[in-house]
Amino acid sequence: MRLVFTALVLSWVFAVPAKADAVSNFWDACLPSLSAPPADGFYRVRSIGGTLETTDIITNLILAGDKTGTFTSPLMYEGDRSITPEVGAYSVLTDSTAAPRAVLQTTGLLTLPFNRITEKETAVDGPAVRSLEVWTPIHVTFFTNALKSHGKAFSDEIPVTVEKFKVVCSDADL
Repeated sequence: MRLVFTALVLSWVFAVPAKADAVSNFWDACLPSLSAPPADGFYRVRSIGGTLETTDIITNLILAGDKTGTFTSPLMYEGDRSITPEVGAYSVLTDSTAAPRAVLQTTGLLTLPFNRITEKETAVDGPAVRSLEVWTPIHVTFFTNALKSHGKAFSDEIPVTVEKFKVVCSDADL
């Protein structure tokens, strides 16, 4: 089984190293609940949040079914399989302590320029962030910081990928 450990934090603002044994054991325990396990055994390991506190808030929103998607940019992953979203692919979601909490399956991808994101797309985010008045400044800051770490600059026209996902296994299931 091939395993890649990358902590995605509201994509890559900080990295919490995943606990390899815990993640691998969690993945193995969840395998029977997957409708189509990856033939090559590949899955991403990720956390989502800009700080340790927001990572736990977002993880809980995902586990509760209140957040069903997230936002990245191809400028941030550019072909790196360990962080590139793919429809049908799986991710082990970790919390702020790098403990595995769920297996997510990507169910949809849509890439649009930042300035064309509407509340139709932000509807997948957490309830407090769904309005464009809230979503936009948070994500301008997020993309500005994330792109800077890749030597790129934010603009209103950067491509943004809306990744929809569903929880297919959680720690509550085990």
